[in-house]
Amino acid sequence: MFQVLPLAHVTNDKKQVTLINPQAVNLDAYKEKLEQAIKSYERRLNLIIWRALSQEERDKFEQDGPVSYMEHKEALLKALEDLGWPVPYEDVMLLEDEILSGLTYLQQASDLQEAAKKEIQRTSTSQINSSKEVGGTRGKRQKGKALDALKGKKVIARSEITGFYCPGTVVRTINSTHVLVDFTYAEAQVVPLKFIVTVGGAMPCPSLQYVFARIGTPSGNDYYVPAIVIATPNTAEAEDKLYTVLKYNNKKEHCVRSGLIKISQTKYAWSCRYIRITHMMDYLM
Repeated sequence: MFQVLPLAHVTNDKKQVTLINPQAVNLDAYKEKLEQAIKSYERRLNLIIWRALSQEERDKFEQDGPVSYMEHKEALLKALEDLGWPVPYEDVMLLEDEILSGLTYLQQASDLQEAAKKEIQRTSTSQINSSKEVGGTRGKRQKGKALDALKGKKVIARSEITGFYCPGTVVRTINSTHVLVDFTYAEAQVVPLKFIVTVGGAMPCPSLQYVFARIGTPSGNDYYVPAIVIATPNTAEAEDKLYTVLKYNNKKEHCVRSGLIKISQTKYAWSCRYIRITHMMDYLM
């Protein structure tokens, strides 16, 4: 996966990419190559698993060809386990890690492009200022306001305990990457900003595909799980207001629009992986 990214430094844990010379990299072309590589790994993983399944297991998916591992991974992993792992578990995880790494780099490239745009805008604004000192002071004030902007905000944030996203309120900012969240149904936790989604207020209603779906419990402790929208309300039926989603565990759920929060495919993949890892650790313990 790394050969598609020239002039870059990759950390030892392969989680962070730093461009040595961003101007020397065509990020659009890089993202296109990444997308091709991700699709290639996905096709390979889907085909390997499909070929390893028995006809009986294939029939459960009601599909003639390979199914998407990322969309049906819980069911596929269970099928492989029932068959005695005809494909080594480590090989499956290796390919999945490559796919998720690719999605991570794709997101980082998009973030870098966005940061470059903001830097151009910031530079233009600075040139308009009559004084560098005034501009520097204003920048510091704006940075402080940005860090405090989340204080008191209603959010859903990933719980380290379950891997699910739970409702809560931001108590304060810890640093530029972490905040303290007071969970509604659990103790407060320090949560990375990348695992926080603000909720409440006037929100747009875009078309939905990958979402966080609100799940109610008998005790009233609602939480959110990654899901894919597979059916929308029937517009011909005024009383039909339910969306049908396929949750991360391959089970269906019916939700109203207010119980769905749109997310990216990358966040969906990350969230599914964290839930799986959390549950696996609980099982091993």
